[in-house]
Amino acid sequence: MKLKGTVTEMEWINPHSWIHMDVKNPDGTVTSWMIEGGSPNALLRRGFTKKSLPVGSEIVVEGYQAKDSSNRANGRELTFADGTKLFLGSATDDKPDK
Repeated sequence: MKLKGTVTEMEWINPHSWIHMDVKNPDGTVTSWMIEGGSPNALLRRGFTKKSLPVGSEIVVEGYQAKDSSNRANGRELTFADGTKLFLGSATDDKPDK
């Protein structure tokens, strides 16, 4: 799945990080999502810091929705507004292509 939205919070907690984002639906309503990322240590090793994703940032996240169809997903890749991409360390992927 692919979600485009605005960051509302970033949690740096072990064992996984969490990105909270609001996604605007076609009808104008907003849905809040929680995106699970890799461990804070794994993100830091990729150059991602606590300051990399401030509240209000526009992002696109690709990943896999939770099996229970809730508004939670396991993130695979995050794309910033400038086109920069970050591998989120999804449990279903071994490593990034780059």
